[in-house]
Amino acid sequence: MKRLLPFALFSSLVYAYDSIDLQYKADDKLVVADTDSAFVAGNGESAYLQKIDFKTKQVSLLVVPEKPIMYSVGKLKNHQGAQAFVLTERGVFHADETKTHNLIEADTLFQSDTFSHFKHQAFTLDANGDDLTDFYFPGVEEQTIYVQQETGKFSPISLPLNAQTVTHVSDQNLTISHTLPRTPTLADINGDGIDDLMFYELKKVQYFLATPQGPSKKLQTLMTFDESSKQKIEKLRDFNNDGYPDIHTIESLSDGADEEKDLDSESIHRVFFSEHTSNGLVFKDSPDIKLTLEETSAIANISDFDGDGQNDLAVISFDIGFMDIISIASAAMENKDVTLDSTISIFKGTNDNQFEKKAAAKKSVEIAMNMNESSSESGKGIIFEDFNGDGLTDLLIRADTNELKVYFGDKRRGLSRRPKRIKRSLPSSSNDIYSYDINQDGKEEIVLKVSDEKGGFRLDTVQITK
Repeated sequence: MKRLLPFALFSSLVYAYDSIDLQYKADDKLVVADTDSAFVAGNGESAYLQKIDFKTKQVSLLVVPEKPIMYSVGKLKNHQGAQAFVLTERGVFHADETKTHNLIEADTLFQSDTFSHFKHQAFTLDANGDDLTDFYFPGVEEQTIYVQQETGKFSPISLPLNAQTVTHVSDQNLTISHTLPRTPTLADINGDGIDDLMFYELKKVQYFLATPQGPSKKLQTLMTFDESSKQKIEKLRDFNNDGYPDIHTIESLSDGADEEKDLDSESIHRVFFSEHTSNGLVFKDSPDIKLTLEETSAIANISDFDGDGQNDLAVISFDIGFMDIISIASAAMENKDVTLDSTISIFKGTNDNQFEKKAAAKKSVEIAMNMNESSSESGKGIIFEDFNGDGLTDLLIRADTNELKVYFGDKRRGLSRRPKRIKRSLPSSSNDIYSYDINQDGKEEIVLKVSDEKGGFRLDTVQITK
């Protein structure tokens, strides 16, 4: 086990905890289940799944069933700590260090060749508020929740929610495609202390109330938008960091259809903050935030960068030219990353969720993006977190092959004028740069999954003090 020595950097100390060597191939993303443990999958001659214990620095290889499709993590009755659950065509298996145990036998839409490799894909949730893990199986005609009982058995509950079906007819073919509902977002809608299951489509948010026995089968509507308008729900996301999901919509101002939008057009972004009352989750009819941004810009973060108690706005803007369009199209066809020049701008917040017109700070960054993956800033070498424990949001960006930059939250400018530079070996992919408060000291640590000299992988943890 290697130890990286502390080294001075301007007025700041940057140091790493002991590195943790991963014993087997670990080409999937790192999944931190809790403050004590993490998991990572790998693919080689066979599929691997490793569990990392942060306290003991030990790594365990878990037994994986034949033809695994994906795994998720959660809690299992009569077992301590986070556990790994592996989905196969035969059902769900509990994977531990000595054996696998078939928890449920069930048909699934997922096949052994659904993904090109064994990977993490969340299909676990707590659907009845008992702090035990239940399983979510999407379907075309209904969605199924397998609820964990006190006995350790699982009971299925079918929810009456269909996939969206589109039929396309040509001269020679009839094609039918199904868009499955997204994995439900959990939030206490009726104020009974149990998180309910929220599903959203482009024009509405619906939900099933949860009970101690599991979710009810009555589908209810929480919020809808005019079908004739161009306003569409982009995502459910906790923008103001209060622990509850907010609704983000986008309305294109382009005259053409979505596929005809040009890069010079604009869109209206609206954010509806959720308010948690004694009666449950409440949304206003009018948005709390309304912004007009160019099509090549997006909301990156909303939080307090300057410590005045007001939410500030971080906007990411991409500089896309003609050659970039060609590169994007080529990379999308080959499922590869494309590097784009971008700018992150910080707009200070004023009263009533309004923001100053002029940016208080601007930072340039190159971002490697995979156009076939999520549009979230996470996994692109950009992280908004508090790295020095002063309560202000900081910005971490990957500046080069072997350099990270950290801009600290600043009372005057929103972000410090100059960054703290961390020069060291970095992962080849920005997807392997993470941040977690592993030691629970109120400061985020930078966690890197890097390749070692032997062709294997290790985890390095870097902590920053200002």
